[in-house]
Amino acid sequence: MSKTTQYLPKSLLSLAIAASSMSATAVEIEEVVVTAQKREQSLQDVPLAVNAFSQNFMERAGVEDVRDLVVLSPGFSGATEDSFSDAMAMRGISTNDFGVGGDPSVAVFVDGVWAGRTGGVQSSFYDMAGAEVVKGPQGTLFGRNAIAGAVSIKTQKPVDEFEGKVKVGLAEYNRREVTGTINVPLSENWAMRASVYDLSEDGYLENIQGGDDFGFHERSSGRFALRYMGDTVDATITAQYEDREQNSSIYWDETLGLPRDKVSQDLKGKDAIDEGEIANITANVEIDINESMSLTSITGWKTYNFFYVEDYDARPTLIDNFFLDTDVDYFSQELRLNFEASDTLVGFLGASYYNESIDANTGTIADEDALCNAIGRTDSPDFDGPVTGGCADPNFLRYWLEAEPTADDIAEARDSVLDGKREDIFNKVEADGWAVFADLTWTPMENLDIMYGVRYTEDTKEMGIRVADSGGYLGNNFNFEYVIPDFVYDEQTWSDTTQRIAANYQLSEEITLYANYGQGYKAGGFATYGAILVDVDEDGIADPGTKPEAFAPETVDSFEVGIKTKLLDNRLQANLALYSYTYEDLQLSYFDNGATRVENLGEADGTGFELDIRYLPTDNLDLFFTASYQETEISDDTDVVGTACNEACEGNQLPFSPKFSTSTVATYTIPMEGGETYVTVEHFFQGKQFSDLDNNPQVSQESHHETNIRFGYDSEADWSAVLWVENIFSEEYFERGWANGDLNNQYGYGINNTQVWVSKPRTVGVEFSYNF
Repeated sequence: MSKTTQYLPKSLLSLAIAASSMSATAVEIEEVVVTAQKREQSLQDVPLAVNAFSQNFMERAGVEDVRDLVVLSPGFSGATEDSFSDAMAMRGISTNDFGVGGDPSVAVFVDGVWAGRTGGVQSSFYDMAGAEVVKGPQGTLFGRNAIAGAVSIKTQKPVDEFEGKVKVGLAEYNRREVTGTINVPLSENWAMRASVYDLSEDGYLENIQGGDDFGFHERSSGRFALRYMGDTVDATITAQYEDREQNSSIYWDETLGLPRDKVSQDLKGKDAIDEGEIANITANVEIDINESMSLTSITGWKTYNFFYVEDYDARPTLIDNFFLDTDVDYFSQELRLNFEASDTLVGFLGASYYNESIDANTGTIADEDALCNAIGRTDSPDFDGPVTGGCADPNFLRYWLEAEPTADDIAEARDSVLDGKREDIFNKVEADGWAVFADLTWTPMENLDIMYGVRYTEDTKEMGIRVADSGGYLGNNFNFEYVIPDFVYDEQTWSDTTQRIAANYQLSEEITLYANYGQGYKAGGFATYGAILVDVDEDGIADPGTKPEAFAPETVDSFEVGIKTKLLDNRLQANLALYSYTYEDLQLSYFDNGATRVENLGEADGTGFELDIRYLPTDNLDLFFTASYQETEISDDTDVVGTACNEACEGNQLPFSPKFSTSTVATYTIPMEGGETYVTVEHFFQGKQFSDLDNNPQVSQESHHETNIRFGYDSEADWSAVLWVENIFSEEYFERGWANGDLNNQYGYGINNTQVWVSKPRTVGVEFSYNF
């Protein structure tokens, strides 16, 4: 199924059946079972805001990767077309640092293993068992920097029956998609499962400089799982490989006067590339020690390469092409002992360890004359006149030299400039951490559960930086204005203890009330593009003692109360969560004279509510509605005004936190001889969203709507067909913005404020599937 660039709800039908594989003709809503608290529970009994998505949901919705879950979960935002995870936010909490020295604030786990960071977290979804989105700090239950929340994704395990499935999809823009799965019992206790997935799709966004349209996708992936199912041991080992290619972020500059569906960039077609190779092996072993105790072991290994090039300046001249090439190796081990001490006390104890190694080469490519002209344009208040003659233009040299240029100065600038000059930064990261944790649930009376959880976490990171001499006339002038000829290192260790306390009270068979308090913590890190400088010698080489620039951990204290209901003989389920949090020492990146730095912002506060309603007014009609409202406010911008904030930003909203968003779905099913036909109409709304701390309107995203429709037929003979239309009214909107200059679009060091990826226009497609 096709996706819009924004990864907005492609089939909110999924929400109408979230985590339930029931037919719309059922007379009541079936129970949804989740494992957010590391044991199987009814969704309505969990004292957390959880959105659960079943296998049926993920297949019928065409969910391709974690970014599709973002827009299907109220309070979850920041899905982007590229493979970066820097915009994902839960309830306004995000980390927009796209370097390798920090960690994302929204933790994603696949089969219990942390999925990684930019370039590695967006593996394709196929033959999935389900997913859960848990909002609020989840340090106790999930750990590994789940300060905003966690996404838990599960692949299908082998089963003891022969089965399989083939699905084929075709759509506009030459989209072709094939998925195949086969499950084979090997003996009484052994079974294997294999799946393959292949996708290709052409682009839709025109570059007036020529080349193929932007927006293509090519993915090839395979997964193999082997399972042993004994009387006391259930063990599954899963191996997966994926090769993914698509376009990198495509920027739109309003000052060029182009319509939203056209851009003008020097990188053409697949030269603007976002590609990754990902391989991972996971071993899940569950051992029943006795009737009241079990041991779970989760071992994970993952390796991936991510290569990325984008035209960051959004113009046809080579002003700033950003590139990133990373190699990541990750290993983790978790052991968890679940126990039932008595009829009134259950819980788990555990310990975990991880190690992550990263090698990264990142930087910029520019034609120096084009860059000098661009600086004269964006930083014009500092110039005596326009700059059109490149770096040798006297107007530029007066700014650069802070003196009247001589004939020799002009000649030197003219003779020294380079075309396609690279500024290379090399980083090495070695990170490891461990944690011990416990979670207990006490039931003092039949209708009351009280939960307490605690986790101690310790993280150690060593960061190395080397900055090559780029040469040319300007020398190093983007991310670093000096040379670090050999790697310099720093190592830091951070630790914290986080706690959770919750209560769940069943007021009646139909109504459950809950409340919880949770603490969140995310380890500190190092700025990929920053260093603490002692001094620079006359040749521009950093003096001994220079070291990477560290930033501190961030923390959050969160309160949540909610109500979960099952009414009208369970034809109506309505869940409401209200929350409030204080978020301290936010790790946020900012643009500083060509470089990208990271600072700890003082404090931010957030409050809001999330509502989801499922209603079956008749046996044939299924209605679903979700709403999210959030108020976020920067309450302390101490020490960051003039850096992370161009101006005072107290009172501003956090980035990627639209105040209001809704999803509405109506599905009508018509029983027929030999099967059933259904029609689903979907509507999605997202309110205005800011992309920076200054709440710059030039890089904000205005509120927008999207409407989709699906016509489907499910046969009793195990085949199905779907005709779908996405973004029926070709609504135009951007996924996010980048603030490079100030509120007046000035002082961007050659780069204007830009928007990223306009939405995909109306798209029509079909799908056919067969189960055997």
